[in-house]
Amino acid sequence: MDELTVERNVWIKATRDRVWQAITTAEQIQQWWGGEDHWEISALQVGGVIKFGDPTDLMIATIAVCDPPRQFSIEWPPQAQYHTTAMTTTYILDEENGGTRVTVRETGFEALPDDIREKRFDSTSAGYEQVLADLKRYLEGEE
Repeated sequence: MDELTVERNVWIKATRDRVWQAITTAEQIQQWWGGEDHWEISALQVGGVIKFGDPTDLMIATIAVCDPPRQFSIEWPPQAQYHTTAMTTTYILDEENGGTRVTVRETGFEALPDDIREKRFDSTSAGYEQVLADLKRYLEGEE
């Protein structure tokens, strides 16, 4: 099966440096990421550990790419909370029209069992639309 990728993007009236801070600082992520999810980032470097989710049952991930202020990728190893499949989330920041185009891609859906693949893909697609809208509101609301 070909790689299945969720890809969503949004233009934000903010510099790439400012957007970079918002997507790579745990305290800021908690301001715009929906829900009660907890975030921790051990070190902003390749190999740094990210902890995400319910504080009593955190998912653990690793920073795979850290190229400020352009690209940030997170590798989520197989975990029970994520249907035991490995996933990769990548944020790409491009300067555009005096602001920043933020593109998020998540891959790994092809490894999901047939009976949940489409539902999970659709849910993630909708989730990233909301997350990016929340990021835009957070950053543009500062000005």
